[in-house]
Order: sequence, then C-alpha cells, then structure tokens
Amino acid sequence: MTGETTKRLRRISVGICLFLVSCGGKPNKSSDISPANFNRSFNMGFTTWPYAATFEAVDRVYSTIDSEGDLIAHHLDGGIPWPEALTQDNFDNYGQNVKDDILSRVNRTSALSSDTKVYLGVSPFSSLRDGLALYWKDGVNEPLPSPWDSLSIGNDFVIAAYSNFLDELIERLNPDYVNYAIEANEYYHNLSTDSERLEFIKFISYVYTFLKSRHPEVQFMTSFVLTDPGSGKMLEAKELFLAIKDYHDLIGVSVYPYAFFSHTDKGDPKNLPADWLSQITNIAPNKSYFVAETGFIAENLSIPSIGLNAQSDPNKQAEFVRRLMLDANAIQAKGIVWYSSHDFDDLWAIIPPPQQDLALIWRDTGLYDENLDPRLSLDIWREWMSFSIQ
Repeated sequence: MTGETTKRLRRISVGICLFLVSCGGKPNKSSDISPANFNRSFNMGFTTWPYAATFEAVDRVYSTIDSEGDLIAHHLDGGIPWPEALTQDNFDNYGQNVKDDILSRVNRTSALSSDTKVYLGVSPFSSLRDGLALYWKDGVNEPLPSPWDSLSIGNDFVIAAYSNFLDELIERLNPDYVNYAIEANEYYHNLSTDSERLEFIKFISYVYTFLKSRHPEVQFMTSFVLTDPGSGKMLEAKELFLAIKDYHDLIGVSVYPYAFFSHTDKGDPKNLPADWLSQITNIAPNKSYFVAETGFIAENLSIPSIGLNAQSDPNKQAEFVRRLMLDANAIQAKGIVWYSSHDFDDLWAIIPPPQQDLALIWRDTGLYDENLDPRLSLDIWREWMSFSIQ
C-alpha cells in the first residue's frame, strides 16, 4: 500500500473511534507453559472502543476490560482544546463535549478493579499525522481557530497548551503510563524539512521535561508504528529515536502486521518475520517497551480499492495472540493493548461509504465476534492472564 493509503486508513479509524466516544479446531496452547512455571512481563487490556453506537455497547466493553484484563487504555486522537488549555487549570472552560468525555472516562475507570493499570494515549498530530491536531470543543476534529491554524508544533503556545492539557488529564485519570505522541514516527516521516524536524524534537523535549517534572511517578512514552523490519521507514524511525531518546521512560509500538506489513500471506501469523516485534529493540535499544496498539483479523479481509487481501480465521487469530504474548514477553514488554475487544459489525453497518470499505481493516479483530461470542483467541488471552506478572 502507498503511504497515502496508509494515511487514509488511519484517518478513517480515528473518525470511527471518536464518533463512538461521542455518542475449526482449537489451537495449540502456549506450549508447555502453565501458571505454575511461567510468568508474564506485561499487563493486558483493551481500549474503550465500543462495538456499536449504544450505551449498552459502552457498558459491555468496560465490563470486558474489567473481567478480561488488568489494564485499560484511553486513546484520545480527536483534537486538543488548544485555546482553553493555554491557561493552566482551566478545565471548567473546556467545551462541554470535552468535559463530558473526560468525566465519563474518569467515572468509569474509577469503578474498575483497584489493581487495573491505566494507559493514556494522546495525539498532538492530525489524524493524517501531517500537521497539528485539530480543535476539540463542541465536537472532535473541528477546524483550528485563529491563530492556532498558523502555528507550528514547536511554537511556545502549542507546547504550553498541549502540556497543560495532558497535565489536566493526568491529574484526573491518574495513569500509570502516558503516550504523549501517538505514532510519532509517522509524523516525523511526513515532515519535509530539517527545520520542521528540529521543531518537532523541541516539542518532544519540552513536553516530556514539563510532564516528568510534574508527575515523576508516571512512565512516559511516544509510540512508533512498526512495518517491515529493515525497511526505509524503520531506519528512519531509528533516526528519530536517536534524536529523542532522552525523553522517554519506555517506547510504545503500534503494530497491525496483517495490514501494514508486506510479506506473503499476511493473514497467517506463521509467515511473520522473526523480528516483527523485536525489531523495536534495534530501533530503540536499551529501553523498556509497551505494545500500545495491536490486533489481528479472525476473518478473511478483501478491500480491492486499496489492494489489501488477507486470508485469516479464528485459529490464525488465536495463533497470533499466542505469538504476540511470547514475543512481547521475550522483549519484557510492560503492557499489551488489544485495540478492539469486540468485532464492530453493528457500528460498521452505519458507517457511510467509502469509509465503510476502509473500516473493514479493523472490523473483525475482536476477541469476541459480531454475535458477542468468544473466539478461540480468548482462550489464549485468558491463559496468559492467569500467569503472574514478574
């Protein structure tokens, strides 16, 4: 797929997610491991993405997070309340849509098991990762007001407003982990000049320094999109890491190999490159790691308009979950976020074309299918949940 196609896909996924906020045989188990002789390095959980635009769906997803995991992921990628956040401790003057969303997350998160870890991911970038995040006030991704529509990411106002907004979220959600630049290498890839890249590095350094001084107990990261190991984009990701390596407590990854890798028969995890995940240890050596976003289809996927075809089934999805767990444990990852706990066929049915076509990429990645029945992959997931964290 072209870079432009990848951008379009990410834009569609973000739009769907933010709309929701507003409103065979059994596979082999993880060979010769058991709670008595094996540990996991990571917490496991899901985002709050519902499978339908209903309160019932939201309730069920939060219930699933509580019963099937020990981590909740709040993924905010629909803009920033830029002018309101420029003044610190100004939550009462945020747009009502912003306040309602945040307070709902706070209330629902507080009702989870007390040992649930909290991950917060926020993006300062547009959904295409090619500019500043849009405005969040009465709704997500509204046009930027003046003068924000002309400011660069290294502008002092931008840095101050973004830092204040994250500071507010951290105070309210009390996260253990904060991703303060979702898919940072995609944004870096889209910058065309050295001066723009230097401004981005300035942004990263200032935001991290401010937030870490305010919240020394929080583990801060940016996340990197993983594609084919050794590719030009992964070499570029290493270049970015070297420039910002001092502004992380750990490194996050976003990885959907059935869609964004180029190996043959991508729907079968047996064909994954050996270093599909461990490549992050070469890109960003001597750090801790966190799988901030992943998933795998359990049904065949065909989108002729973008040239994407992948043949999969519930057994193959379960095999990917097993492989994910083993490989994440091998790099001592601190967390795994499976993005969508449920297939979202009900939501997909009301998405208008052409967005509906592109939404197929993630529709069938749930550990529960469209009928809310558990898939084989949930057995593997539960097995790993039974292991102690070391």
